[in-house]
Amino acid sequence: MKFLLLVHNNLEALEGLTEDQLTELAGGREQVATLTRELLKSGELVSVLALNEPAETKDVQLVAGTPVISDRPLLETKEFLAGALVVNCASQERALELAAMIPLAQFRRVELREIRMDQDDFLVELDQL
Repeated sequence: MKFLLLVHNNLEALEGLTEDQLTELAGGREQVATLTRELLKSGELVSVLALNEPAETKDVQLVAGTPVISDRPLLETKEFLAGALVVNCASQERALELAAMIPLAQFRRVELREIRMDQDDFLVELDQL
């Protein structure tokens, strides 16, 4: 079973922190490296994404067939999606264990979503069309 672990953050909570403090808040380089190596070795880690802050976001929507591009925030919220991990594990319980291992889970929300279809599944379906 594959799961998407969505890591949320809050810009206001990060204001005034140095780069070293942000790294430590994320668990420190060594702890993150150790966890990453363990999950790669077990075959459970599929992908890791770190996203830019919302200020760099662009929004695209088709209006009457014309793409309208906006750089305004999509939602008025303090919380934003900071990154994500794709994991492949035996059960939802294991995925929840992995989510709890993310150092930021001590301070921020990690959302767990089961992946209904991934790239491999999509390509199989595409070949059948």
